[in-house]
Order: sequence, then structure tokens, then C-alpha cells
Amino acid sequence: MRRTFSIGCLIFAWLCANGALWNVVQVVGWIKMVNDYSATMTTAKALEITFDGSAPCSLCHISQEAEDTARKQLPQDAALGAGMEKIVLASESAPVLVVAGPKDSWPGVVHDAGLVRTEAVPVQPPRV
Repeated sequence: MRRTFSIGCLIFAWLCANGALWNVVQVVGWIKMVNDYSATMTTAKALEITFDGSAPCSLCHISQEAEDTARKQLPQDAALGAGMEKIVLASESAPVLVVAGPKDSWPGVVHDAGLVRTEAVPVQPPRV
């Protein structure tokens, strides 16, 4: 019980530090809007009205204002898209290395099957 509580608190702190908590608030707002609209109309129409952005709910406004405030508080060099150069350099492909085989054959090879003997065998092997 204590371990799951501490893990839950850690995840909540991580969401708050990354600003993802406002995304969770936005999703909760969408779920609430779909639930409210589907009580009076079809689900397809409720989804269409929810995600077209023409009538945002109070949770949508709160989430958008909080995200805008968080972006204004960031330094200029930490704004979104400032680190794109690093991503582009990190994803740059390495140059292709081509290794060619030797142009000449091995020294001393006269025939494709190997060395060709040019002189006769000197003597026959000794017998017992």
C-alpha cells in the first residue's frame, strides 16, 4: 500500500513538473463534454461538437490559460522548437564506408586453382 502510494505521488509530481497535468485536465474536459452532449444527441454528433473547438468548456479554458502562462514563463532559449538543431544533428546519418577488394590477384598465383608447378617432381619417394 505504501509503495503504490509513493509511486502514485512520484508520477503525479512528474506530470506536474512536465506540464502534462494540464493535458490530463483537457482530456477530463473532453470526456465530460462527450458525456454531457451524448445525453441529448447521438454519440457521433457529440464527438463532432466536442472536438471541433467551437464551444470549449470551462476545463478547456482553464487548461489553455495554464499552458499559455507556462509558455510565457519559459526562458526564450527553452521555448518549443529551440532545440531542433540538436535533434537534426543527432539524427544525421553517418557517411557510407565502401571497402573495395584488391585489384590484383595474390602474388605468385599463376592459375585460378592455385600455384601451377612448372618443374617435374625431383625423385620418387623412398620405399621400404
